[in-house]
Amino acid sequence: MEKVKYHLRFQIIPNKNVKADTRALLEFCLKHRIEEVVLFFAGEEWNNGLLSKKEEDMWFETVRTAKELLEEKGIKVSLNPWMTVLPADRGRRFPPDRRFKPMVSPYGEKSKATASFADKNWQEYIYNLYARFSSLGFRVIWIEDDFRYHNHSPLTWGGGFEKEIIERFNKKIRKEVNREEILKNVLKPGSPHPWRGKWMEVWREVQLEVASKITEAVKKNAKETTCMGLMSSHPSFHSIEGRRWYDLFNILTIENKVVHRPHFAPYCECLGKDKVYSIMMLSIQKKLRPAYCEVEPEIENFSFTTWNKSDTQTWTDMALAMFFGSDALLLNLFPFVGNRVDEEKGIGELLDRSYKSLSWISNKFSKEANLFGVGIPWKEDAAERVKTEKGTSLDGLVVDPLPGWKFLLSLGIPASPDRQKVNLIFGNNAWTFEEDEIKEMLKGGMLLDGESARILCKRGFEKYIGVKYLKTVSREESTYSLEVVKNRKSGVREGIYNTVNLLPEFNIFIPLEDTIIWTEVITPEKKILGPGITLYQNSLGGRVAVVTYEPIFYGGFNFYRQIVVQNIIKYLYKENIPFPMILNGPYLFPMFFHSEDGDKLVVLNGHTDSMNVKIEIPWNKVPSTTTFLQPLKNPYDDKLLKEKDGKKCFYKNSLLLPYMGYLVVEFKEK
Repeated sequence: MEKVKYHLRFQIIPNKNVKADTRALLEFCLKHRIEEVVLFFAGEEWNNGLLSKKEEDMWFETVRTAKELLEEKGIKVSLNPWMTVLPADRGRRFPPDRRFKPMVSPYGEKSKATASFADKNWQEYIYNLYARFSSLGFRVIWIEDDFRYHNHSPLTWGGGFEKEIIERFNKKIRKEVNREEILKNVLKPGSPHPWRGKWMEVWREVQLEVASKITEAVKKNAKETTCMGLMSSHPSFHSIEGRRWYDLFNILTIENKVVHRPHFAPYCECLGKDKVYSIMMLSIQKKLRPAYCEVEPEIENFSFTTWNKSDTQTWTDMALAMFFGSDALLLNLFPFVGNRVDEEKGIGELLDRSYKSLSWISNKFSKEANLFGVGIPWKEDAAERVKTEKGTSLDGLVVDPLPGWKFLLSLGIPASPDRQKVNLIFGNNAWTFEEDEIKEMLKGGMLLDGESARILCKRGFEKYIGVKYLKTVSREESTYSLEVVKNRKSGVREGIYNTVNLLPEFNIFIPLEDTIIWTEVITPEKKILGPGITLYQNSLGGRVAVVTYEPIFYGGFNFYRQIVVQNIIKYLYKENIPFPMILNGPYLFPMFFHSEDGDKLVVLNGHTDSMNVKIEIPWNKVPSTTTFLQPLKNPYDDKLLKEKDGKKCFYKNSLLLPYMGYLVVEFKEK
């Protein structure tokens, strides 16, 4: 029988109370089912930058004492150095007894405390640090997510433009160039300049070399087998760094073991409708690591306490991680400030109240299950492929899949990170696929927004998507404000209006001869600017729908759009949709898990109103059991009631699903 594994991240500070503080922590762990403690050192408030020799000695003795006391009573111990190159300056400076070279931003700014990955002195320091601490013997020793080039404030964007890295790049291209020339060509508008991929290759090589030496230091010095753990941030930004996830995990693997802590949820309270981000992050990162990798998602609360993040939201995050088959939960719930564990209130109660529902999930869901729905394919090398238009910042290389996930899930349509029979391509992601990949997807079903349709027209795919790009108008150039329904097959009566009043710009297309128009965008004078939604069956045998306006703008979702978009999906699937859809209500996020053990639908209520959930279920699936998971309460059974709405049959759960709660439906085949 599976069980929930609580792995608690905690910092015991160096002082005369180390043993007493550790015993209090030990008592807490035994009381609240904590099987492992992940000891921080030199974290946050107790960090003065990269460690001096004296500081290193002080933390080493503290960690050693705490580890011995915890292990005496059977608590496993892992180690979390809080920094590799250092997350951010925040007034810190390099220690006087270490001669580190600083990170340099794309614009020449120099950090005062964050080291360069290419600095030989820092490399020797970090290898020795991991070698020394690993000699104590840990289950896992982690590499923090500051192991990256981006996001090292106060540097603009981040670092990686140091002299040593530029020299490596010059050798690769066999030419002497400077930082300004490199940045200009990496960001050059139009097709990617050859230097972009070469530059990212240099960044990747430097990181892989460092990761390899850290792993070697741990492997050589650990008393027993110690796993390497990798903490990561947003894949879109790691893409700009040229990261190849499998290469990195392969280097960090020791005796066929490696651990991943995926970031997936905000550190503070967020609206339930933003939980799409968490679903997307858990889905995408699952594709970026090897199957043998142990997974411990990041359950964060910063800067801590229920004033910053509610127990309800923490429970929702933990439950979501367990739905994705996580091996353990990496709990970052205690402040770093150094108070004793029993002086921080409510955390033990949170874990106790959550345990039964999390255990129920762990027994039902495994990491072998995958999300099934409309495909939203995304590539780890997207930043190397995307065309830029302005070329002013590295942020212009971001290819973010979130708008597509938000569009589908918010309207009750399941999504998948894998390419499927029907796929959604939004925004600049349309640049990242080869011509043969696009054509292959066009043989099935494809859903495009205005920007991706514009890009595919520029790439020569007009005849396959049913529209020809004319021009883009800004909000100051036109008074477009309304979308009007022109075709009752959309599921909404002709003449119904929707708002497009807040769109910053609008792409105007000319439909091809056989293109079906479902909606048009008009001005207050009813002047037609162009189609809003078009449908088209192409010569490859596939179907394409284009939603020509940006669908994620503020105020864009409503019941009419939910009906129309779900009917678009039915059109693309030729009326044979293989997954359930949610027919009612805002932000009832469906996750349809497919595995050999059977299909399961998980619905998260991201709306503050409690709701019944109306589900349209494929003809070949029959709901067998239904379970209701309310925040911080034990699971209990619900039932689905079959109802009719005209010719349409759907199922409706009997209980109101509360905010941040989950409804789980298990299916059997007909």
